[in-house]
This record gives sequence, C-alpha cells and structure tokens, in this order.
Amino acid sequence: MNRWIRKSMAILAAAAMAASMAGCGSASASAAGNSASTEASSAEASQDGASSEAASGQASSGSKDPIELTFWFANSDTVETYIGEATERFNSTVGAEKGIHVTAEYQGEYTDLHQKLQAAYIAGTAPQLTVLEIGAVGMFAQGGMIQSLDDRIEAEGMDMGDFHDGLLYNCYIDDSCYALPFLRSTSILYMNTSLLEQAGVNPDEIETWDDVAEASEKVKEATGKYGISMPINYWFHEAFMLTWGGFTVNEDETQCTVDNEVDRTVINYFKDLRDRGLAHLYPYAEADKMSADLMDQDAAFFFQSTGGLSQMLSIADELGFGLQTAFIPKGTQYGVTTGGCNIAMLSGLSEEQQNAAWEYIKFMTTVDETVEASIVTGYLATRKSAAEDPKMVEWYEQYPQYKVALDQLEISSGRPNNPGYVEFQAELTNDMAEIMVNDADVDTTLAELEAKGNELLNE
Repeated sequence: MNRWIRKSMAILAAAAMAASMAGCGSASASAAGNSASTEASSAEASQDGASSEAASGQASSGSKDPIELTFWFANSDTVETYIGEATERFNSTVGAEKGIHVTAEYQGEYTDLHQKLQAAYIAGTAPQLTVLEIGAVGMFAQGGMIQSLDDRIEAEGMDMGDFHDGLLYNCYIDDSCYALPFLRSTSILYMNTSLLEQAGVNPDEIETWDDVAEASEKVKEATGKYGISMPINYWFHEAFMLTWGGFTVNEDETQCTVDNEVDRTVINYFKDLRDRGLAHLYPYAEADKMSADLMDQDAAFFFQSTGGLSQMLSIADELGFGLQTAFIPKGTQYGVTTGGCNIAMLSGLSEEQQNAAWEYIKFMTTVDETVEASIVTGYLATRKSAAEDPKMVEWYEQYPQYKVALDQLEISSGRPNNPGYVEFQAELTNDMAEIMVNDADVDTTLAELEAKGNELLNE
C-alpha cells in the first residue's frame, strides 16, 4: 500500500499542472491553484480530523455526543450551495435520528482535493468521507485509501441497477464497488442562440462537426465573432476522439492510442477553424478566456460540463442572450465520456464511523437528493427513477437544456481507471495545447505522447 501511496502522490503532483475540467461546475473554468481560502480549509480539516476521531471515541464509549464526520468536496458556486443545503438536511433528519453530524468542507478543485487527501491520509488527519473525480477512483482504491462498499451494498439490498449504466464504470475497480455516483456529468455543446440567429443559423439543426464549422463561418461573416471558444482539455479531447471512432487508450487500458489518424482528424479540424479565424483556442491555464467570451458574447459555441449549466443559464439570463444545449457534435458517430465525481468512504475507520459514513452516502445518493442536486447545479440525475420524479419531469419541461446530458448518457463511455492515466491526462492536455495553440510538430508530439502514455499505463 505504501508503494501505491507514494506513486499516486507523484502522479497527482504532475496532474495538478492540468487541473481537471472533467465535470467542474464552475462556468469560469478557472485553472487557478490553491487559494488562501483553500489552504485555510485544509488547515481546518486537519484539526477537524483529529476532533472527529475524539468525538467518535467518546460516542463509542457511551457518550450521547453525536458521531462527528467530515466530508470533503470540490468545486464551489452552485456545488457548494447544494452540498451545504443537503448536508444540513441530513443533519436535521437522519443525522438527528441516529446521532450523526457531518461537516462538509470545500477543498478547491479536484486536483487540490486529491493532493490534500493524500497528505492527510498519510498524516492520519483524513476526513471520513470524500468526493473523488471519477478518473481518480482507481488510484485511490488500489492505494488502499478508500474502502470497498460491496458488503454494505449487499446488506442494504441497494438497487445498483437504478443508477445509469454509464455512471457505474468508474465506481468499480477489479469488480469491487469503491464509490457511488454523486455529482456526475458529461460535456455538452452550449450555443449562444442569439448570435446564431443573427447569422441565420437554426440551432436545432446543429448535429455534426460540419454543421458547427458551417455555422461558425456564418457567425464570423454576420457578426465578426468567433464560432468556437475553447480551452484545450483532455476531457473534451476524449469526447472528440470518440465522435470520430477512436479513443485515447485501448479497451483494457494498457496501450495509448493517440498517434493515429483519428487524433489527427480532431487536431486538423480545430486548427483549420483557428487558422480561418473561426475558433478561439487557448491553453487550459488560460481557461478564464472562455468566461470572457461567454459573457461578452464573442463566440457562439462552447464546450463545458453539464455541471456548469445552472450558472451558465443564469449568466445568459442576466445578460439577455439565449442559451441552448446539444450533444457533442457527431463526426462518424456520437460519443462522450462521463465526468464529475463519485462519493467514497476512507479506509481505516472504526465500525461506528463506517456505519455513520454509510448513512450519509446513502442519503446523498437517494432519488430526492439527486433530483435536488440536478436542479441546483445542472449535474445529471444519477438514478434512472429520478427521471420519473414529478419535480424532475416539471424541471425538464421548463428547462429542456438539463435533459440533453441525460439523453447523451445513452452513448456515453466511462473514463479510464488505470492509475497511470491520471498523469497521462495532464500530458495530453499540455501536448494538445502545444499542437493546437503553439503549432508544435504534430507527428513528433503525438509519437512522444503515445510513448509516454504507454510507459505510464504499464508502470
């Protein structure tokens, strides 16, 4: 286990250079690192971890004090709002009944949280509960830092079939379930319908990459604005490769598959639009440019997580332009990877803490909570039965933009579970930016990237 922990810490340090956008709920797509407030939260978490253990010890020795648990989460804005409200609902209902109190603590973006979790686990001050970006579940499971939920799922008789199939792949490692779907997403296409209508483009007719290119040309001619504004990011690139029939790794995740014609098709498509002045492309470290282009209405098309939908709709409403969503455009087929986070329980907990943590996990993944989470944030309703919930049905009728990602789940794929992929995705983000923004040699860069990927996947 120690070998895995040391290795995964090194991987996360590298991955932090390309902070994850995979399911991030912020429309700003900020790539900022640890803020002062995040560092303060981390320090508080260390203190709370020690106090939680003390509280648990008192409870187990007969004290009437509640069992104190700490839950770490990532991403702010609507996510922070939802988790705060949901945790309060738990504490005032199930928690009050069973003597459990949960404190939810914001830890920054996913990579911030992952790094802090590693350090806290080694120091013995880790929380009892955490979210994990779905691609990191495998690394934490194989590192022994989170525990299998199999026994509790079986004892509870939990209907795992009620979770959408496309969301479960990144919950299972070596046929054992280590996490449950929580705030889950897919990337989707966002369209400024006001700009498109000025250019004589019907947004309902945007289905393929050719449609996007043709519409971008019309937008440029009619308004002088960009067609596409996009930060270069591995999560988007995974989806783009899928739409042209490829992917970044092979099926068993042992071989990198980026040095091929599918990847060149993706690259050439965006470079051509950039060269024609139809696409504004920039490195992920400059992802705030997407927010500026959105708010200034300087582009018609954006790619972002469905987790940012509530915030982006709010921006559109405030600034007075239309915003519509659609599937990631089709090349030879439709395709997208899922994103967002799962909820997990740390290993090494007492039986009493495990029981209490399981109560919180169950509560946060109920139909009622996934409906509420979807409405507040834009993340997917993770349970199939949620689509029939009257509140969700009414919401979809009023805001059809929210249902697009749910429908897109039918053609979605999970993200790689191989622990080495966490470091590879940072390399992918950086190298694609070098090619598409800085005009690095395509053949040389792809060959070196694939070789590095093969090395990482097989360590």
